[in-house]
Amino acid sequence: MNTAVMHMRILVIDDDPISLRFIEKLLQQKGYQNIKTYSDAITARESVEKEPPDLILLDLIMPEMDGYQFSKSIRENESTRDIPILVVTGGGTEADEAIEKSFNAGATDYINKPINPTEFHARLRSALSIKKAHDRLKEALAHRKAAEKEREKLIGKLQQALAKVKKLSGLLPICASCKKIRDDRGYWNQIESYIREHSEADFTHSLCPECVEKMYPHLSGDPDKTP
Repeated sequence: MNTAVMHMRILVIDDDPISLRFIEKLLQQKGYQNIKTYSDAITARESVEKEPPDLILLDLIMPEMDGYQFSKSIRENESTRDIPILVVTGGGTEADEAIEKSFNAGATDYINKPINPTEFHARLRSALSIKKAHDRLKEALAHRKAAEKEREKLIGKLQQALAKVKKLSGLLPICASCKKIRDDRGYWNQIESYIREHSEADFTHSLCPECVEKMYPHLSGDPDKTP
């Protein structure tokens, strides 16, 4: 048995207990197990708001709240407006008007009474396929939004990091003798201080071979320069 079919949540609303039981049996024969039945639309609407089903099978003519009012209330609620609604209606001339009115109220499709099992299951599969496709689209959009949000977050962090990075560019006024650098305020700074202030660089001091030879000739290894 198809596990996905077993877990599909289907809600049936009909004030006629015989029709209600007949529809429930048709669903059970195809493996649907998560079925809720209601004889009035008001109680059913409360159930939908608490736990939205994957599909609603709806009778049109009911006391207190009819199928048209129920459909409209479902479509007006953001959390339930995408649930497929199959209205179950009688045949005859009045059926055309009822079908048009139900579509205007938000119905997805319709099933004529007396119910033909083959037509019933065909329209049911079609509605559930639309629901699955819509759910996949919503999931993809949710992932995309999450990815975009994470991307914006990373961009923000990079911008903050870049704002902290100071760059050296352009012409730097440097003394030809002592090698100090003149800053924008006209002060002369040691080159280490200037670079440290204007970049993320730091310094560790050492001596190049030429300076070692000049300052410490006895360490250079040249016997002629040893004092």
